[in-house]
Amino acid sequence: MRGFVVAIVSLVFAVCAFADDPAPKSIEELDRLLTKQFQADAIPGAAVAIVENGQIVFAKGYGVADKAKQTPVTPDTVFRAASISKSFTGIAVMTAVQDGKVALDGRLKNLAPEVKFVNPWEETDPVRLVNLIEHTTGWPDISLRVLTTDGKGWSLARGVADTSPEFVSRWKPGRFAVYNNAGPAVAGLILEKAIGQDFNAYMRERVLRPMGIATGDFDLTPELAQHLSKSYGADGAETPFQYIILPPAGSLDINVKELAQLVRFFLGRGTVDGNQILTPESVARIERGESTIASPAGFATHNYGLGNAQFPDKGATFRGHNGGIDSFTSVYGYSTAANAGYVILANGGGGVDIGSPAAQLIQRFLTRNLASQPAPIVAVDQAALDAYAGLYRSVTPSNTLLQPYQQILGLKWVSAEKGKLVVNGKEFFPTSEHTFRSADRDAPTLAFVSDGEGTYRFSAFDAEVKEPAWRAAIIVGTLALLLLGTLIGLVLLPIWLVALLRGRLSERGGLLVRLLPLCAVGALLTTFMLPFAYLGSGAIPDALLLVKPGPYAYTIFAMSIAFPVLALIALWRGIAVQGANLFTRGYIVLTALAVLSFSAYAASIGWVGAQTWHM
Repeated sequence: MRGFVVAIVSLVFAVCAFADDPAPKSIEELDRLLTKQFQADAIPGAAVAIVENGQIVFAKGYGVADKAKQTPVTPDTVFRAASISKSFTGIAVMTAVQDGKVALDGRLKNLAPEVKFVNPWEETDPVRLVNLIEHTTGWPDISLRVLTTDGKGWSLARGVADTSPEFVSRWKPGRFAVYNNAGPAVAGLILEKAIGQDFNAYMRERVLRPMGIATGDFDLTPELAQHLSKSYGADGAETPFQYIILPPAGSLDINVKELAQLVRFFLGRGTVDGNQILTPESVARIERGESTIASPAGFATHNYGLGNAQFPDKGATFRGHNGGIDSFTSVYGYSTAANAGYVILANGGGGVDIGSPAAQLIQRFLTRNLASQPAPIVAVDQAALDAYAGLYRSVTPSNTLLQPYQQILGLKWVSAEKGKLVVNGKEFFPTSEHTFRSADRDAPTLAFVSDGEGTYRFSAFDAEVKEPAWRAAIIVGTLALLLLGTLIGLVLLPIWLVALLRGRLSERGGLLVRLLPLCAVGALLTTFMLPFAYLGSGAIPDALLLVKPGPYAYTIFAMSIAFPVLALIALWRGIAVQGANLFTRGYIVLTALAVLSFSAYAASIGWVGAQTWHM
């Protein structure tokens, strides 16, 4: 469940006028290139639909839906659309808003008082319906326990109740956005209560069927099951079908031709084949994210909206959504400027996503005749740019499991140069005092906002805080010492072993004291590398290794205790050792201190004594 787990939009891809590769000149050329690309990505089966000028001009299947039977994929083959479901949930909620049945600013505690949640700021900053859909509740993303629970036969109310112990706001709702699979499901429950109808039934009646989607459904109907593709993990093994317990967030099953109706809906500004589902004004609201502190700073159309995201691509602006579940992957995108869009569905291998090569190919094709219309670069006072410079750390980790990866691997260094900012080596130019775009794209993708609590860097699904100089020095120093100490230990290890064999280490403190820092680093790396088997694949079988207490999860638990303990022992021995030279003692003490510094951070986020079965 790549999209369903990590649940964030990919931040890299190239397209259109600024792309280095030429655009395919015809559908036939695009078809040939897609065939080669799906083979290169080891995708067993895929389906593609292209929409131009409001009409489906191309729909084709590639590869096989069943490897054992060699059943070919056709445009009628059903795939799991995963988190693209959120786009439909946003549309369904907006129909109720438009009909006066519910308000986006309605409070959760009033709309669904049976839903249990914790929000320390509820009196002044309540959780509202809009926060649930725009991912601004402050709740962590769903845990592995929720992710791996099979919900066959469950009601939506039961799924929400089962997940509700995780509904804890970590900051004031409406402050930052972070992808959260529970919010849209709770919004779906609110919709049920507001209209007095089952979510799936309302979705069919008010959204899917009027949109021209005759068979696609949030329930796996017998007709859909008959045409459902199998899916395959990275190892080629078939991935079993799992019923998720939060259907509005990801349970849509659909073929590529019917999903292309969603693209036509957005290009038609709420109307498909003469059927108006939403007004153009309601569609425009879906495409804005208005509930973060970056929204008033001109970032609303670049925030995640109501189940709808702006792609951070090069060149022309596309919007849409991606998804991943049970080794199925999916993406749809559309450009109102080009009056065109696309859908790609895949059943395994390298998959498809925002930024995947197949998506890039299609977007270059769709914008082949579109002139670039970049947002104008404006002059901003250099002092204002200088105020944004510094080291930024994520304040919106998805959950405890992902927090260290997002905060450490996601560190950003921002420097201010004349008339621009440079973020991790990439230049961004101001389109206003707060919003910035790179030279190779039309629209801004970053915003910088300061308030009484700090200075923040915003993208669609992340907010990062500028660290004070002293904390930045500790972070950089700790990481540098960890790397330096590890390299020194590995380089000197052969020398120490030779000295040990020659009997020259005993009077110099021995081998163990020299190995202790490396052992501490090794335990630290083991702690954080083992979950990568799951984080890399997003597959349920890999997730079960972490969610069920057993050898794999217990090893992580043991190593997460071992690395601070070994570092303490190394520090003690490094100070007390006799006979070792100053360089060796410095290596031992400084590496141990670096591990202990990292241990303090790990302990603060629940990663010392890490119990992945509770994350």
